[in-house]
Amino acid sequence: MLGISWLLIDQYVLCPAIEFPASKPFAGKNIYNPYQHIDSSDIAVANFHAHTKAWKGLTNGKGNGGDVWRRYDSLGYTFHAVSQYFNIDTFNHYQGNYIPVYEHGINFKKTHQLVIGASKVQWKDYVFPQSIHNKQHIINKIAEDPNVLIALNHPDMLSGYKREDFEQLYNYDFIEVLNPQAQSFSAWDAALSSGHPVFTLANDDVHDVFDNKLLGKFYNIVFAAKSNRYGLMTSLKEGNYFTVWAPEGNENLKQKRSQIESIKNILQSVAVHNDFFEIHFSSVIDTIRLIGQHGKLMDLQTRKTGIGYHFMPSDTYVRVELIQKNGTRLYLNPFFRY
Repeated sequence: MLGISWLLIDQYVLCPAIEFPASKPFAGKNIYNPYQHIDSSDIAVANFHAHTKAWKGLTNGKGNGGDVWRRYDSLGYTFHAVSQYFNIDTFNHYQGNYIPVYEHGINFKKTHQLVIGASKVQWKDYVFPQSIHNKQHIINKIAEDPNVLIALNHPDMLSGYKREDFEQLYNYDFIEVLNPQAQSFSAWDAALSSGHPVFTLANDDVHDVFDNKLLGKFYNIVFAAKSNRYGLMTSLKEGNYFTVWAPEGNENLKQKRSQIESIKNILQSVAVHNDFFEIHFSSVIDTIRLIGQHGKLMDLQTRKTGIGYHFMPSDTYVRVELIQKNGTRLYLNPFFRY
């Protein structure tokens, strides 16, 4: 009882009250282009969220770091991070494409964070359902390491993060929009609509790396990563990548690899001219959706090899969704005013 009492006091009494800056939509005459450094000759496939057996089997996971590398290598991935809970896996740490990652969070509502590029673990957490101040305090504690990038994991899973949280939370880099446990588009649009320049991530969050159907379901196509973590971190910070949601039903790894290869070069060019952006694709896209403030559908076009959009004065951001005929979905990072 004393231990539980202390945890409750620490979380709900001693946690500092955060003064959140007033949120406001993106504004300005310029349009941010996350793909200004697109490089079709240097493309990497990445997964940042995978679990193996750890902590003597106390957590949910099978295999080891070597198994994760081998299995994702078979799909043609460049980056295949092992994200243990509160532990940085060091398998192949001497390789240029090694990226240190861990999952932070041990709490009832699975309010978790993915910490990319960390050199050490931040242990502080709050076990019970977290207030907005608890959540921001934890983000700030993780962000004390200036070299890390922070993703808020699977927000819609057990409502670990509420939609309204994203109107206020700051000091993080990504929302894990695509995860097998939850697809959290409303959270992303809430953050963007409130003027927070955060990007999407897609991860398998695999706990059994030997199950083919769990691999290559959600992944990231990263430009200009140069097959090393320094190039990767730069591209992630810029939003110079897109995320993919593969169609259901395929358990053949060779076929999955072929599908991944077929879409790596789908973006041929992305340009911004004043308040107009233009995208050209390598093949016909079956459906193109443009999403804006508060998740509003701004435009829908079909059977196109390119698309352009002129920002109206009332537009704050626009993000692009692509749907291929076979059901593959691609999500580009947003263009926004600044």
